[in-house]
Formats: sequence, C-alpha cells, structure tokens
Amino acid sequence: MNDTLAVYLNLDMEKGWENELLIQKIDRLLLTVGMKYSGIMNLYVPVDKKNRDEAVFQAEKLLRNTDWLKGIFAYALVGTWTNACPLDEIRTDTMCYPSPAKLWYYEQYYQRTKRLPHAIVVDEDKQLRDGYISYLLAGKYKVHAEVCEAVSGQPLRKIVRGRHVKYSDGKWTQKGERRYTWIYTLKAPVVPGDILLVNTKNGADYICVDSVDYIAGHRFCSKYKKARKHMNMRMEEGEEEDHEE
Repeated sequence: MNDTLAVYLNLDMEKGWENELLIQKIDRLLLTVGMKYSGIMNLYVPVDKKNRDEAVFQAEKLLRNTDWLKGIFAYALVGTWTNACPLDEIRTDTMCYPSPAKLWYYEQYYQRTKRLPHAIVVDEDKQLRDGYISYLLAGKYKVHAEVCEAVSGQPLRKIVRGRHVKYSDGKWTQKGERRYTWIYTLKAPVVPGDILLVNTKNGADYICVDSVDYIAGHRFCSKYKKARKHMNMRMEEGEEEDHEE
C-alpha cells in the first residue's frame, strides 16, 4: 500500500523546455522526502519501501504546500500495487478461521455480484494481515484476487467509501454524488451496498457503501473518522438483513 504517487500538473504544452526544467525541479523536491521518479509517466515511488507510508504522505503534502507550485500542481493520486504475491504463496498460519455467520455474509455478496468483498493484505513476508475471507473465497471459486502489501509494524485500517443517503417512502435514495471515506472498525461484516451511520461535520448521517478498501500508515490512518453503526440494511432492499453483529 502507498506504493506510488501519480503527480498531475497544469502545464503549458507549448513550453517544452521550461516544462522539462520544472519537472526536474519537482524530482529534486520530492527526493527531499524520500520519493524518486519511477521512469514511468508521472509516477513517483519511495526510495525506502519500509518507509513508504510516511514518504508518500509527506510528498503529497509537500506538493500542496510548495509556493512555486501554486497554479501548477493539480492533484496527486496515491497508488497501490495489487499483485504483491500469488495466492498460493500467502501464509495464513497466524489467522483464526472466520465465524460461519461472517463467512456466509461475504459469500452471499460474492454469489450476488461475482466480486470479492475487498482485497487481501499481506506483509513483506507474505503473511496475511487482513482479507482472510476474500482469500478463502478466491481459493474456493478459483477467481482472481487483488493482493496488496502493507509494511509490518505500520497500522492497517479497513475503510469504507460511500455517498450520503436518506430513507423515505420505504426505500433509501442517494442525496448527492460526492463520495466520502470513513474507517471501519465495527464487528459486523460490511460489503458494498450496506447502509452505515457515520459522523460528519454536520452531525450523524447515513451512507451507502460504494467500496471497501484499506489504508496503511499512521498519517493516512489518522485522516478519517470512524463509522458509528452498521444499520443491517442494504440500499436495494431497505429492510433488515438477518445476520449477527
């Protein structure tokens, strides 16, 4: 996780030589926080992979706050390699087998959508850190799974991304197009389509989960609020799911 940083700039394409000098200056700037140009398009990668969580966070912050980049820097996207290792090389000896109710919930989602609920996360020694049920389902159904690597010793959090919704006339409807992110630490299993109660700057509100992902590193994990409650309801159903908390 936090394997790359894609940097996007607002450039005058008629100023070829000036742009080249500017990009070289950005390369030197990002090296000061441990990021180097990958040689591929606009991607930068950490010099020290073990320190990548902090390096990527600091690089993104530096680009936003550097005065001579005002009006030039557009945005940056943090990237994660999803092929950390083959499924059959993942070590699961430290994991506890999931409860039948939790396994059933995620398997029902796979059978409805033909998609795994979320990625698999391993450490640099291929030890499974999270996503055990996705690992089990990928093996059972012989399907491709995204396998990401998070440095051992760094915090890892499951996150949910979703849009605000409201309940009226017996159904949930979307309130806007913008997506937001929360850390998910609740015991109830969660998949896209689930309704959650979350904290916002304007108080408590409901969201429908669009995706379930992960973040790693102290800085990234401190950016988001935690989801408050799983409502045991789904966007398309508007009624309680029969499963354990």
